[in-house]
Amino acid sequence: MSLSYEKAGVSIDTADAAKKQMAETMAAKDPRILHRPGAFASLFEASFPGIKQPVLVMKTEEPGSKQKIAFQHGRPASIAYDMINHLIDDIIVVGAKPVAVQDCIVCGKLQKDVVLSLVQAINDACRANDCFLLGGETSEQPGVLEAGLYILSSSIVGVVEKSKIIDGRAIALGDTVIAVPSNGLHTNGYSLVRALMAQHPQLITESIQSPQGQPETFLDAILKPHTCYFQAFKGLFDNPAIHGIAHITGGGIAGNLNRILPPTMNATIDASALRILPLFKRIQQLGNVPEADMLKTFNCGIGMTIVCSPAVVESVVSHLKPFGLGAYPIGTIVAGDATVTYKNSVQW
Repeated sequence: MSLSYEKAGVSIDTADAAKKQMAETMAAKDPRILHRPGAFASLFEASFPGIKQPVLVMKTEEPGSKQKIAFQHGRPASIAYDMINHLIDDIIVVGAKPVAVQDCIVCGKLQKDVVLSLVQAINDACRANDCFLLGGETSEQPGVLEAGLYILSSSIVGVVEKSKIIDGRAIALGDTVIAVPSNGLHTNGYSLVRALMAQHPQLITESIQSPQGQPETFLDAILKPHTCYFQAFKGLFDNPAIHGIAHITGGGIAGNLNRILPPTMNATIDASALRILPLFKRIQQLGNVPEADMLKTFNCGIGMTIVCSPAVVESVVSHLKPFGLGAYPIGTIVAGDATVTYKNSVQW
């Protein structure tokens, strides 16, 4: 029997056609982009107007097991937004502006429409946040992954003025911790949610109240793309009273806010002040999940925390309101050893 690469499961012609359309999708006119479509590597001129001492900020991210649910239900574009929005949120906590993204798509069988949908959504998510998808890798690996399975990842480069890095070092005793709401699970806790869905198959069509008070299905609620906070937060970066920002992902508030605390300070969070979204209340109730596990696994409705001087709390809350972010204070910085403690109980 005669063999070929296509008979082995890889179509170079299909991949080439897809990559040509990807290049058209990513085409940008920014003069700092120096490579041509199809180049072996991306070229980006390190020119950052207005920044005297540029510090590059880098991160790699993948959307976790949420991508399995998204592909199972035919929503590849939503998971692409998840990945990029999470990636950007991870670098803006230091006051960085996103610059350039590279993606990686690994699949068992390259489905041209799916891959192009992914790249279009990744590109759109980048453009919505003032950065560029410069290129990446698309790899078809039959025998490694089953047809229909995709594994996504991406890397980003951002930039921040060295003198304006926000890394928690300026956090002071008496500072206020502000909660900035999430729109749902974002990209964490999906292994628990998938187990819950396996036990209760009817759950995906169950009606849940959205953060805006409108009904939506459980499936729509859990596949809502991760909120990106860059456009709302960039106007705060130059405020010296903003002492620290933490992205609330796996580990919850306690497992992420502690990452920016000075070694001699704690954050005391009033658990009764947390505005728990209906989605999390339903997960807790149906799964009989202990409160400690809920707070450790999920963001529970808080996507970011901002630590700032008490004098600017009102102005920070007012700044975020036009972006649809109803921020509110939840805690205080006290003496300690860089841990987050809770007082009172969550109002489930």
